[in-house]
Amino acid sequence: MTEAFAPQVRTQFARRLKAMRTQRGFQRARYFAASLGIEENRYTRYERAEVEPSLTLIHKMCETLQVSPNELLGFENGAGSHAGTELAGFAEGEASAKPAEPKGANAVGQLAWALASDVVAIRPMGRKSSDPLAAVQETSALYRSLLAEPFETIAKLADEPALKKAPAKRKSEVAALIGRLTAAIQGQAAPR
Repeated sequence: MTEAFAPQVRTQFARRLKAMRTQRGFQRARYFAASLGIEENRYTRYERAEVEPSLTLIHKMCETLQVSPNELLGFENGAGSHAGTELAGFAEGEASAKPAEPKGANAVGQLAWALASDVVAIRPMGRKSSDPLAAVQETSALYRSLLAEPFETIAKLADEPALKKAPAKRKSEVAALIGRLTAAIQGQAAPR
């Protein structure tokens, strides 16, 4: 029973991991892998359900995604038991469901990082550097700018030539992230 159950659990974990990664603003696997300190090839094997990560790496994933191990592993309400073989959040149709909006104090930070990551991925200079940390450094600088002066930075991004030349789909993705970020910023400033 355990042997037959293992591939299914691995597949479900892979789906959840990918959904959480994109939901938390890491649109590209390589950026998430870099934040974990591992190679992209190694990380994508987890998302393809080819191998299982170590406990240490699961811990690092949880820290980076800002989720509990129970959330990442799919245990409902932190409970270790589950009915049948289906863990919470792993239903067949759920993988295509729209990811939940980030919540809490770090929602603005998560959305700012997601936007910075997408913009850097679109910029031609981010792909030309031989320095493996160049994209992360560029993303970090844009992230800090988005947190310090969000609306001024967004206005500058709107005039950026690389974004103007980007494919329509990428423009739509960036515009959606900008909308989500500005809504989160305005929600933070709302009186409680």
